[in-house]
Amino acid sequence: MAADFRVVIIDDDADLRRLLQVTLEFTARWSVTAAADGAEGIALARRLVPDAVVVDLMMPGMDGYEVCRQLKADPVTAGIPVVFLTARQRVDEARVRALGAAGLLFKPFEPDELAARITELCRTPE
Repeated sequence: MAADFRVVIIDDDADLRRLLQVTLEFTARWSVTAAADGAEGIALARRLVPDAVVVDLMMPGMDGYEVCRQLKADPVTAGIPVVFLTARQRVDEARVRALGAAGLLFKPFEPDELAARITELCRTPE
């Protein structure tokens, strides 16, 4: 993906948000904007219309499933690939697919492989 690739990270863990942001900005040279909760992340996605959204699956208040549902229901953001990030070992993959998410990233992850994995998940099938 190009250096001008834009991604919104939504995670309630400030340390993980910062790690994701720094990793993607410095290793992949992507433009990264981070949000601490679902409502803030949805607002950013609507305003910025990024190339991808990476959202923590389990957050207080609005979880990642609801974030994805709202993004996919909005014509402005419906086409943005949404990648779930989770520490859970068991995830309802049928629900993930039904919501239209691009895929899942599992914590812990290797920071130097993060951009490649997001790129892989966000590729549209030909």
